[in-house]
Amino acid sequence: MTLVSNVSRETDVSPFPASGLSCFLKSAEMKTPGQMLISTVAGRYLADVEPGAGRVRVRLPDLNADETVSVLASAIEFLSAQSRNIGVVDVDNVQPSDFPLGSCSGNSLTVDTREFWQWPMPWIANPVWPQPQVHVMTNGQYHPKRRRKPVGVVYERYIPWLDQVLSFRAADPQTDIEHFHRWMNDEQVNVIWEDGGDREKHAAILEERLHDPHVLALIGCFNGVPFGYFEVYWAKENRLGPYYDAQDYDRGWHVAIGEPAYRGKQWITAWLPSLMHFMFLDDPRTQRIVGEPRASHEQQIRNLDRSGFSKVKHFDFPHKRAMLVMLLRERFFDDRLWVPAP
Repeated sequence: MTLVSNVSRETDVSPFPASGLSCFLKSAEMKTPGQMLISTVAGRYLADVEPGAGRVRVRLPDLNADETVSVLASAIEFLSAQSRNIGVVDVDNVQPSDFPLGSCSGNSLTVDTREFWQWPMPWIANPVWPQPQVHVMTNGQYHPKRRRKPVGVVYERYIPWLDQVLSFRAADPQTDIEHFHRWMNDEQVNVIWEDGGDREKHAAILEERLHDPHVLALIGCFNGVPFGYFEVYWAKENRLGPYYDAQDYDRGWHVAIGEPAYRGKQWITAWLPSLMHFMFLDDPRTQRIVGEPRASHEQQIRNLDRSGFSKVKHFDFPHKRAMLVMLLRERFFDDRLWVPAP
């Protein structure tokens, strides 16, 4: 798949690299039905758990203020990451002033999971304020000026059903060319992307993406092992923009799972909702995520349907007949779609 764009060199990579801080939650398990062990960036902790109808109550161990944010966030994440039925987490033995979310009563806190999963701190390595809105014109499209791109890891999430950490990091043309070159020449990838070729061609593609303000090229990793290439784009400046009523902060995506060992259902249930989660967290003004799979790619469309995307319409690109699909922020968080479909 070849992306066509007239690239503006106005936007480059950010002078503020992603910090070394990784995701809060490192691993977790239920030791008994009423007690969980969580490993966080701050250490290992036992917490008591009392399940209820649509909610769960947690009693934290005694913590200092510096520990509370990462430990409480890790507990909420683990308990709400595997069931769409958990809408509320009640927390005992916590000073509400030590945690920025939820409603409080005495030393108890009530946190809505829809609110929690829209808070970037547990997963985004270097959350930043949204780019101030200034509109510019690019190739006939009037759109917000996009902020400089990050470098390094941009998102990390512990996946309980795999017991692995999924991460997305900004692609580096120097260090990622070998993976990218091999993946683009993989038979299954080339059928979709149509970008097979030599190393020089692929190095040029990565360099072009690096300097294109509307595209963020990412490498996906499980436990630090690269498995696929992802492109996150602003839809208004993309080739998709003219085919529907694109809004200023709509985002879209392309994916190439380059490593055959990572193409099964267990992996897609991890990276697909996590990629959507990243896009919604990266800019809170993003209300819609769009895609344009080939209309004949029935399996991909079924996967997207199970992940909350609605089928909007068929349309014709110059090179393929496509299906426009769309995922709303409200649906993703209200239906708790960070949890994969059963």
